[in-house]
Amino acid sequence: MKTRDNYKYMYWHNKESKGRPRRFKVGKIIARIIINLLILIILIVIYYPSYIKQITINSTWVSQFFSIVNQYRQSIGAPPLQYCPWLDNFAHIRFETMIQNPAISHYNFDQDFDEYFSQYQNSLSLLIGEEVLYPDDYTPDEYVQYMQSNASILWEGLIDTNSTYYGYYIGYGPTYAPTSPCSVTEIPGPNIDVPQYFQSYGCSVELENNTWLVIELSNWCNGPATITVSTINESLSPQYYIYLPIQYNLPTNEKYVELVVNITSTSPVELFLFTPDQFNYFESLYQQEAWSFTGPAYYYGRESTTFNTEITLNTAQLANSGYYLVFSNVLPNTQYTYVNGNVTIIYIPTTPNTLAITRS
Repeated sequence: MKTRDNYKYMYWHNKESKGRPRRFKVGKIIARIIINLLILIILIVIYYPSYIKQITINSTWVSQFFSIVNQYRQSIGAPPLQYCPWLDNFAHIRFETMIQNPAISHYNFDQDFDEYFSQYQNSLSLLIGEEVLYPDDYTPDEYVQYMQSNASILWEGLIDTNSTYYGYYIGYGPTYAPTSPCSVTEIPGPNIDVPQYFQSYGCSVELENNTWLVIELSNWCNGPATITVSTINESLSPQYYIYLPIQYNLPTNEKYVELVVNITSTSPVELFLFTPDQFNYFESLYQQEAWSFTGPAYYYGRESTTFNTEITLNTAQLANSGYYLVFSNVLPNTQYTYVNGNVTIIYIPTTPNTLAITRS
């Protein structure tokens, strides 16, 4: 192999005078007040960060949350949870139903399930797990840690190996919450009288409006599903590149799937998608050769700071030897850059025979 020194990669107190005028004392007092205020602000930031940080529960928050959940699922050998817009619709229906009677946990689930999924034969083969979370003031990582420590039933549901797809809905509505510290940190199931359950543990509650994150988990998705390949947030030095191996055996009968690349960088980089042989050839290049390299490559996205790209992948190639996605900062006139964004795959899951549609 050739030696390439510059072509590497990573995936990677003074006493007061008695004669001093009074105004100087006033100025000193004001200065002390300002200093004390600054110290107070610093203490608040350290010990009460939720008062300072503004956390918005939106699709980005949810995507980051499930990315962390999937890391834990991978550690126990569970398949990743894949995003399914079809389940979003059911999550929205469930939110609108539940806020009608927030005193009962998972209110009217069975009726909504029967109505929404009645078009499928043997719909009992369809597994649906529902979780209702209230993540205001938490970052995704903080909320995962909170669930692991305080909501073990909900956490076990998220890492259940029987679920492979998720959908969600974010809404704002009424919910019962304790008015003081309480030993109850989760409601352990459906059809529970929530205020009564809190009171049985000596906790007082009140009805307040909060952000709801309704999650529907399932063993199947009708229509396109999205799997997150990677969320990228990397610094990239001059004459370096990032590579991302992509290999999946997806449950689909389709010959092709779509790789979606949504990436921005602070200075131009090049985008490549290689088969393994092509990637090996790219790695063998000298730096000067790489400056003008455009192929052979399965896909070349040219030089840019923004990539909103869809690339068609062959499912057989994806399952067998896979692909390599490369963001290259190996350019003649390059600079230190930051690469941010996400890479996903969109595909149509195989429909199980037990869930065949009986009517349109």
